[in-house]
Amino acid sequence: MKNFFLLLVIFFQSSLIWAQSDFPNKPITIVVATPAGGATDKTVRLLVKQLQTKWKNGVIVENRIGASGNIASSYVAKANPDGYTLLVSAGPFSINPSLFKTLPFDTKKDFVPISQISSFASVLLVHESFPAKTLNDFVAIAKNPKEPLAYASPGSGTAQHLGMELLRSKLKLNLNHIPYKGGAPAMNDLLAGHVKVMLAGMGDASPHFNTGRVFPLATTGKARSPLLPNIPTFQELGILDFDASGWCGLHAPAGTPADIINKINQDVVAALADPAIRQGMAAMDVEPRPTSVAEFRAFMDSQYAKWKEAVELSGAKAD
Repeated sequence: MKNFFLLLVIFFQSSLIWAQSDFPNKPITIVVATPAGGATDKTVRLLVKQLQTKWKNGVIVENRIGASGNIASSYVAKANPDGYTLLVSAGPFSINPSLFKTLPFDTKKDFVPISQISSFASVLLVHESFPAKTLNDFVAIAKNPKEPLAYASPGSGTAQHLGMELLRSKLKLNLNHIPYKGGAPAMNDLLAGHVKVMLAGMGDASPHFNTGRVFPLATTGKARSPLLPNIPTFQELGILDFDASGWCGLHAPAGTPADIINKINQDVVAALADPAIRQGMAAMDVEPRPTSVAEFRAFMDSQYAKWKEAVELSGAKAD
């Protein structure tokens, strides 16, 4: 009987090792918290196109939007930790633990990092009808105590939302936040003139720079965007220690075997080296950011700390 149980244990262990070495042997679902057509979605689909050359059983991109990314995160947190359901994490993933009083999951305990995918600057845009064409003129208008200036964001808890709240706090602006379910619908309303101001991710904004319908005032980051070489950064204009740049990465449910995490990491890092992906990202001024698992974990720790401090400074709260 002892030998039987020993053989049974060996069988199950062998089956598990075989299953992991054969990974993936069925389609992988990658859950995105933003709508189709936005910069994050476009970046992920560039990556997926290359991953499908390695993952022959296919990749499904599933957009689960709403609740500042918490709907997508909650779904993945409850998924089987086998590597076949992954979350595209982004700014709100690291901001929400500080922004929300309670969450239906534990961001740090219920997920494991795999790899960062990208980073990108943000740009302060105004509609063509908005009277300000410099940041100083914008600030003068936004300080009007009698009439709050409405601004759009891709959603509560995004880096762009929190960035505007930091500007409000630093410069004593009178602003009114209008959250949308993603960068694409927010941009559509800005283009239509329904809202006049938006801090937008570069990938969402870049297709509209030459239309004349929006005007860029300043960009985040330490260096000027190659897509907007004549537009200064906030830091150049004297607004120091301000950075609302965005990023995205991959997380898996906690308990996913380490060898599967490492396998996915290696495939993502290899895919991000592909010239076609880099060219596609460069067109949106999105920078590929392949990392090791340990590097992404350290990055996440820095993001949690950064945004916790920013939320406290700005006084921002989830809508």
